[in-house]
Amino acid sequence: MIFGAALLMGVVVAVGRPVVFADTNIYVWMGHMQLRPLRYALGPLIGGPTSEANDPDLADEAPADMHLRHTEMAARSPWFGVLLCLVTDLGGLWAYAALQSLAASYAVRALWRGAIGGGAAEHLAVMALLTAGTTLPFFAGLAMPDLWAGVGLVAVAALVFARARLGRADLTLLFALVAAALTFHRSNAMAALPALALAALAARLSWGVAWRRMAPGLWRVAVALGVAVSLQAGYGLAVKLSSGDTLRSPPFLAARILADGPGRTYLRRSCAEGTRWALCRFRALPLDDSQDILWSGDPRKGVFGRAGTAERIRIDRQQLAFVASAVAADPAGAAGAAASDFWRTLITVNLEDPLRNPHFYLTDPDWRDTYIADLVHDMGPCDPDERGCKPRFDARPLGYWHGGVCLAALAGLAVIIAWRRTRERAFSEAVGPIVILLLCALVFNAAATGILSGPFARYQARIAWLPLLAALLAARGLLRRPPAAPAPTAIPTSP
Repeated sequence: MIFGAALLMGVVVAVGRPVVFADTNIYVWMGHMQLRPLRYALGPLIGGPTSEANDPDLADEAPADMHLRHTEMAARSPWFGVLLCLVTDLGGLWAYAALQSLAASYAVRALWRGAIGGGAAEHLAVMALLTAGTTLPFFAGLAMPDLWAGVGLVAVAALVFARARLGRADLTLLFALVAAALTFHRSNAMAALPALALAALAARLSWGVAWRRMAPGLWRVAVALGVAVSLQAGYGLAVKLSSGDTLRSPPFLAARILADGPGRTYLRRSCAEGTRWALCRFRALPLDDSQDILWSGDPRKGVFGRAGTAERIRIDRQQLAFVASAVAADPAGAAGAAASDFWRTLITVNLEDPLRNPHFYLTDPDWRDTYIADLVHDMGPCDPDERGCKPRFDARPLGYWHGGVCLAALAGLAVIIAWRRTRERAFSEAVGPIVILLLCALVFNAAATGILSGPFARYQARIAWLPLLAALLAARGLLRRPPAAPAPTAIPTSP
């Protein structure tokens, strides 16, 4: 496991350093908020603030600002922020990249041992192929929740379909990985749970796996989901009790249907006819880019980023009704746009975000004094002009390479599946449902992220290493020797 993690970390070192994203700053801030009671308690020992009265971080958290922030904080997990904050406080982004590398290496090791029974040498070979041929090591170095989508899927597969060879410690660790993945981002559950349902159904109908064999793993996944829901609900309740605010998410659905076209047409027509949508104030803007709609403060194109607290709440409350009305007004257009978003996400393998140059965050007036600027500088200086921290790899040629590996893995799987009925039944029972889960997750992930948020580069790239893992599992299953035939029973002869 450690050597597999070292392979992943080797790529992070080759890139130059771990990479941050804009949302990294929000996660670290949310983590700091959660950990303040602990920081205050340890203040006398570590030389930090001991109460809110002498905490400089509270200077930019006026009540009005916090009311505004609460309208968007439900979209991100404070618990991922706690993990990121704790690890980076102890060892910086290098420590966090090492933690993600260990989690990925362990999940693959547990799945391989549970499904195939292979030893450490086989695991190291698998990790070497995943490191050289897939996006996995680049997401291990990204300080975002994205890596946990694939790690969670692998852990789910091991818990449900490869449990028999695993001990109690492995099952406990895999449960923790599943709970973490489901807690860290909602889209992880939206990809994993329907894929698991289809894989379990296939295991029962195609290979005759009894429900009682899958039940312990399914139960553990259900409990992990309950933990994730409870943690997020508990945080929302704490915010409600302390501030009176209900945590809300940005209007991702409204922004998506506006940017896709049907929403723009419907908004302008319905506002002209007198319908009182909160979005009507912005109907004259271009509304053709969801990122601008959500985050831009430019009065020529921004919506949510320019709205005040009360206006954001109105937009959120009206969002589902607005989206439903826009779809009803042009169902064919909405369906076509959703299909396009899904397809573009499904086929996109690009490392634009895991290879993002931090120069902007280090030089922009609004970003250079944030947590992520500190995280980057803690790893070392970036030269006087802040250009010395640019990643050493180019995303475009890597996209071609990783896309080609994905296609080759899928083609190899097609060949293996065509041969599977000529092999022993044990291979299909052990590996078949896992392959189905991992491949179905690719489809559900593209649907959940592409249709609901947009076809952004990292959404599918974060799990683009799963096809190669599935192909390697299937190929190793084919190489297993069939069980030896029992020796014929001697027939006694009469004297």
